[in-house]
Amino acid sequence: MEADTEKYLLGLDVSTFCIGFCIWNLSENKFETAGHIPLKKYKDWLDKVDHVCYILNELQKNTQTITHVAIEDIITKFISGRSNIKTIIKLAGFNYVIQRKCYEIFDTVPTLHNVIRARNLADCKVPKGSNAKEFILKRVCELHPEAKELLPMKKTKPEFAVEAFDLADAVVVSRAAAVEIEKGFKK
Repeated sequence: MEADTEKYLLGLDVSTFCIGFCIWNLSENKFETAGHIPLKKYKDWLDKVDHVCYILNELQKNTQTITHVAIEDIITKFISGRSNIKTIIKLAGFNYVIQRKCYEIFDTVPTLHNVIRARNLADCKVPKGSNAKEFILKRVCELHPEAKELLPMKKTKPEFAVEAFDLADAVVVSRAAAVEIEKGFKK
């Protein structure tokens, strides 16, 4: 297929610590590449947004054919010991700003994907009793061995860094969105 006719999907897992992204080739229905945008060194949320926009603009310049954007939806319930209202509001606000910036950069309305539905559609359903993050990371590596080389590593140990989970989640969102697009659920 000629490069100018190919269509790509950008999948994002948004957080204020790190944004995982995945580029999915819709024309060939395959994983293209993935990465992460580290944000922990930026203290102010405006600086975080500016940095994310810089990277998203670079992705747009390099592909120029991103026709769909899929974003993992925010959590909407409290998880005992893991979330509080301040964190949920902060994440929701940041997520919505990134959605708007994606609309401005890619000229397409991003679709939001519930994490559980996305995992089911992406052939990444987490078995009961399993650590979801660890399972998803392992499953993404099984489905896309080439992604393993893109996962960030810890500096002190030969282990995946926590940012690897965000990258893996972005791959899941991309796979799920590609399934929905292929089946005509979302245009």
